[in-house]
Amino acid sequence: MSAPGGDGRGSDAAPAGPGVARVMRLIAAGCAEALEGRGVNASYRLTDGGRELSVKVHCPERSGAAVPRRVAAVDAALRGCAWYPPVLDLGLHPGGRPRLVVVRPFVPGAASEDAREHAAALAGVLTDLAGRADGLAVAEETVGDYASAWLADGERERALAAPFLTGRWTPLARVAQARLGELVDGAARLTRTDAVVVHHGDLHGRNLIRGTGAGDPLTVIDWDETGFSRRPADAAKALWLTCRAGRGDFVLDPAAVRAFLEHLDAGPGLPCSGAADLARLGALWFLPREGHLRLLGERGADLVPWYLDWVARFWARFPGNLERVERVAANLPAGRRPGPPRRPR
Repeated sequence: MSAPGGDGRGSDAAPAGPGVARVMRLIAAGCAEALEGRGVNASYRLTDGGRELSVKVHCPERSGAAVPRRVAAVDAALRGCAWYPPVLDLGLHPGGRPRLVVVRPFVPGAASEDAREHAAALAGVLTDLAGRADGLAVAEETVGDYASAWLADGERERALAAPFLTGRWTPLARVAQARLGELVDGAARLTRTDAVVVHHGDLHGRNLIRGTGAGDPLTVIDWDETGFSRRPADAAKALWLTCRAGRGDFVLDPAAVRAFLEHLDAGPGLPCSGAADLARLGALWFLPREGHLRLLGERGADLVPWYLDWVARFWARFPGNLERVERVAANLPAGRRPGPPRRPR
């Protein structure tokens, strides 16, 4: 597969790109800047023919045949959104283990160090993600999010991760055992069988880029985990990553939680039982999974302890933060309290 159109050169909606093979040759020749990150995929910035490009090279384990189909399906759904950087080319780069390569325009600008200022912009993006999928027929292989494996067999996922959660991370194993049922139940209450939304997968302030010019639009980057979801998984994760009082910790700012929930209510709304279940759904992303831990370890020996320390801070704050979310939601004006689901406008 090489280009979203599926014929190797794209379609009317997906113009021909610079070519995955050419881009990979430039990277191998040292003509690209490697962008820093702690994820399992690699990111590059390069210039080709006067055009700045962003290149994402997926690790082999995240390059299965369904992944490019997910990326292409989302690309077809979102083309034309002002905040979406379209796919210029994608394909599997051959080698010992093929890797998915996705080429997009590079977006200059900077993300805010304080994601709380992005609440309104995030709500607008979430509204578009829901609206672009409204009534869309999607292949089942493109549907899934970070909660899917936990809902399918949470006890199996917990058991697979258990060998990593020893020593100073034993409390994480206890958290998974104690909280899993509650979190899965909350996620299940927010799951719909009759509709999907476009799923970004990592929607938070650092992935919202403001352009360098005064009138430049917001751009959403990092589409590694994209696909479709039957839950408000993006909103749930963004609640935790956008409403923190500061980066690096997980104490939620009640004013930011209130603003976020109010913006959501003005846009797509909160389905089913509301804010507390939204928080429980998002918390599933912070439960360590064996596959992710293994891939982090393969990329760098220091990444697994860094990640486990990071999620341990999340769970140390979780009980108090969940109470904050419930308290804020209960004190919203009656007309703005999270209630039953409604179709996106």
